[in-house]
Amino acid sequence: MKYSALTWVKATIDESLKQTRQTLEQFVEYPSETAPLQQCVNWLHEIYGALKVLELQTAALLVQELELTIKSLLQGQIENNESTYDVLMRTLIQLPNYLDHLAIVQHDIPLALLPQLNKLRILRSQKPLSQNSFFTPDLSIVIPHHKKVANLPDEKLKKYMQQMRVAYQKGLVAIIKKPKEPAEGLKFLYTVMQRLQQATGNTPINKVWWITEGIIEALLQKGIEINKSILNLLKQLDALINKVVQHGQAALHVAPPKALLTNLLYFAAHARSKGKQITAVKKTFQLNDYLPNQNTLVAAKLMFAGPDIELMKSVVTLLKDDFSRVEETLDIFNRADNPSVTELSSLVTVLRSMANTLGMLGLNVQRQSILKQAALIIEISEGRKPPDFPILLRIANALLKIYGAVDILGVQGVHAKQRLQQSRSNQRPPLNCCQHISRNRFWHIYPPLSCPFLNPVEKN
Repeated sequence: MKYSALTWVKATIDESLKQTRQTLEQFVEYPSETAPLQQCVNWLHEIYGALKVLELQTAALLVQELELTIKSLLQGQIENNESTYDVLMRTLIQLPNYLDHLAIVQHDIPLALLPQLNKLRILRSQKPLSQNSFFTPDLSIVIPHHKKVANLPDEKLKKYMQQMRVAYQKGLVAIIKKPKEPAEGLKFLYTVMQRLQQATGNTPINKVWWITEGIIEALLQKGIEINKSILNLLKQLDALINKVVQHGQAALHVAPPKALLTNLLYFAAHARSKGKQITAVKKTFQLNDYLPNQNTLVAAKLMFAGPDIELMKSVVTLLKDDFSRVEETLDIFNRADNPSVTELSSLVTVLRSMANTLGMLGLNVQRQSILKQAALIIEISEGRKPPDFPILLRIANALLKIYGAVDILGVQGVHAKQRLQQSRSNQRPPLNCCQHISRNRFWHIYPPLSCPFLNPVEKN
């Protein structure tokens, strides 16, 4: 919900960030005038407030650190030099990219912002943040419902929970006595967690038992090592069970302690095993986003550091101009009574230039495709291949796919890269591609029925 709400205010935030960048550039040009810096602080404070309301904690933290750093610069507490300016501007570039990612992909990768956050803190001589500072999973997520629920009256519930507490304590004591051979005690706890879920139904406290079942499963499968921190958490669960023993149904509907849930999820996120329950916990709370693998983290850092959608649109516009030149040349060649294949040779330079641009944008699949079309045109212009309709149609269809990918990039920016780089067989233009191509792109050169993205039509 919070990511959807971001789209409602994102245009305003983007405009404020744009003005902040421009105002900061104005200060760098005229450092004696400090009024622009104060305006930057005002805009950032407004953005911070909006992100806090949306509960986008990591984004709000980055804006807050940026605001504090500019305040320090305004007060003369940090040096006004090129290094400071570079950190500030890179943050202002990453922020809109990060917000684009949240709005489009709707998954957070807070660790990807850690290096930039710490650069801002180091400028102010503040202690760098650790990875643990970014482990803030969404505790409001609803876990899967249980089909079999024992709806026990209050007194029966208290009595049953007392029995479960005795069994739980027996298992916990066994683990404490033999930490190197914990299997017997863990099996006790595993059974208790399953029975607690059946007894407490789909109440808030049930989330604790469900997550703990995953952790115990991981402990049994040696995906997590038992240590003092985990033992302390297990002891806290005993106190939670006792609350239900004392207060019955009323205790079931009290939200579990946030610190307890967060710590349980932290160990769940670090589990190396692939058991059914721990996998379900990780998937439900999207824990891999908070502790992503190295490849995902590097890709996210590059994504956030890359050009924002506004800049991407400018690059896409230039690419579309090149597509127009290619289209015009193919159109002239197609309409000529006696076309000369040498007229196509001018397309090679244009296509190679487009390939270089696509490569810089990270669209390597599209880059390879456009280079193949350039190679085909070289063979045609040199007389090694005839300018037959099937070959020209193949070139037009390939360009159509690339144009569709560029169109998506212009709308979603760097966040579309991963989807656009999937297997070639999965690449298709956007849903409205054939609509706008019917007005222009390569459509009048080759018949509509030849478009591979429409339903096939039988030929006579």
